[in-house]
Amino acid sequence: MADLTLPAELATPDWLAPTPNAAQTPLPEALHRALNSAAHRERWKYTKAEVFLGATHTAANLPQISGEQQPGIDLQQTTKPVPLVGFDLDQAPEAFARLCYASNILTIDISAPTTEILTLVHASSTVPVLIRVAEGASLTLNEISDCDSDAQQTIWIDLAANAEMKHSRNALDTAGAHWQYLNVRLQRDASYRLHNHVTGCASRRQDIHVLMDGQGAEANLISAGSVEGKTALDQQFTLEHRQPRGRSQQTIHNIVANGGKCSFNGRIHIHAGAAGTDAQLANRNLGMGEHATINTKPELEIYTDDVSCAHGATVGTISQEALFYLLSRGIDQGAAQALLSQGFLRQCIDGPLAESALETLIGGASVGL
Repeated sequence: MADLTLPAELATPDWLAPTPNAAQTPLPEALHRALNSAAHRERWKYTKAEVFLGATHTAANLPQISGEQQPGIDLQQTTKPVPLVGFDLDQAPEAFARLCYASNILTIDISAPTTEILTLVHASSTVPVLIRVAEGASLTLNEISDCDSDAQQTIWIDLAANAEMKHSRNALDTAGAHWQYLNVRLQRDASYRLHNHVTGCASRRQDIHVLMDGQGAEANLISAGSVEGKTALDQQFTLEHRQPRGRSQQTIHNIVANGGKCSFNGRIHIHAGAAGTDAQLANRNLGMGEHATINTKPELEIYTDDVSCAHGATVGTISQEALFYLLSRGIDQGAAQALLSQGFLRQCIDGPLAESALETLIGGASVGL
């Protein structure tokens, strides 16, 4: 297998500091090694990394922004040095490459509890976004992808002690090859909640990396996906518990129909010293119609005692018992199947963008009947 390579020469931009691994290994060498490690190739097992690597240096625009004109929000497109605390180059070398190719970064600093929703709309590839929520501050973020061609977005979120963030994301566009990278770091007693609504497209990849860097941090990731008609979705979720008494819950439901392909890899990594951790992961998948492809692999990596962890995945079809019950009540088979598939997805559709996601996801779930 040929080595994975970046499309152009790369150097650390002046605005990015510090550089991960710079003291040990020159950046180009460190990136090449990370891109071609066995662990990284495994993460890209079901999607061609070359498609996305080749576009990491393409032009990027600002996202469309609304709700920023309120107290407690400071938004800047900056070339000043910006540190990325706790980032692991080996975990996401393509995301770091995207940072290095960017000429600047959009920083959004939240210094107080906000009262209105901040909305980011991606109509194309966008500049890297760094959101920093100060101690005791809070933010509700809506993120919408509305692209009609290939696109890439990278977002970095840093939640200080006792900060709170509610993040709703709709990725319901279906054109081109689309890659989203999301990195969230939580400090002491911080809280993060994600409502992710997604469809397949020609090739869609979602990487979500959550770092529980503070004692008592809490993260809740909820995702609903619909993949049908020769589209693809690849989701890679990594949740690292680095400090004691963290809590995390991941609930991911996907419906795959009529030639759709869906891959999910969810890894919970509990570091040494993270005693008292409570981490739960559940990925459920429904295959409908013909020729649906579903790959799922939940993982646990635990290096401490005194933890409560559970992970699981299911792949199946609509419950025949539930279907029989609805048929016995006079509901025709097509309507009964639609009700059951819609109910399956509705369990994971929530938050401020739920209403706009319902029609697309529920409609897509009914196509394979």
